[in-house]
Amino acid sequence: MAKILIVDDSTTIRVLLRDTLTAAGHHVIGEADTGVKAYIEYVRLKPDVVTMDLDMPTMNGLAAMSKILAPFPDARFLVVSAIGQKNIIEEALERGARGFLLKPFTEEQVAEAVVSVMKQPFTTSEFREKVRRHRRTLKGDAKADETVDEVVSPYNLVMAGNGELRVEINAHFSKDSCAALALESKYLCQEKATRLTFDFGSIARIDIQALVALNALMNELYQTCGGVTAIAGNEKLVHQIQDEHDENGKLPFLLLLMEEGRKI
Repeated sequence: MAKILIVDDSTTIRVLLRDTLTAAGHHVIGEADTGVKAYIEYVRLKPDVVTMDLDMPTMNGLAAMSKILAPFPDARFLVVSAIGQKNIIEEALERGARGFLLKPFTEEQVAEAVVSVMKQPFTTSEFREKVRRHRRTLKGDAKADETVDEVVSPYNLVMAGNGELRVEINAHFSKDSCAALALESKYLCQEKATRLTFDFGSIARIDIQALVALNALMNELYQTCGGVTAIAGNEKLVHQIQDEHDENGKLPFLLLLMEEGRKI
């Protein structure tokens, strides 16, 4: 029996999968209707298998898989999707999917797919490497033996023993990433954190939509959780924040942090 998290934006599909998996003897421990919620539920529940839809709002299934695999490299995914194009299937497998099931599906197909995912003896990283090497071999790529690059999360959260939550922002942070960060950081603030530090590292520039979303989130967290600070090691990002605010007036909280003498 496997503990399973169902991720799909269709209520009908979630009910169908839940009934099918339960009948097969598995334990459905949670459900999510977006990729953002999928990450939150994975962190909370630590399932054995995730059935993952691909076409979902806010954060799609591929992005959600990458987000989960970054801190949990052995997560096992069974993609259950109506999108059956070869390139989509290949990308899902490269991202870390252990199996791919097309909608509509039968009860037997679902049961067999979960058993197959559970029985695979290799880690997700090893599986991703096998897929990448296979694709390169088919294309005649001389680099077919190279190891697959690891997935890098758009952000990382580190909880210190003193109650500080450190949010490390990476270069490919996006507006969608901020939606996931908002859910996770609010949850941790309610449970553990007393103050937050946003660390932009050496990033030189961030997408303006992501910055606007971050500005709003940081201000909200400041109002609800307490102390919020931000640091950065690259002056180009500081100048971007200043310039964007001067032109559009969209980054007041980030600008306020600088005016208060905090290094961003």
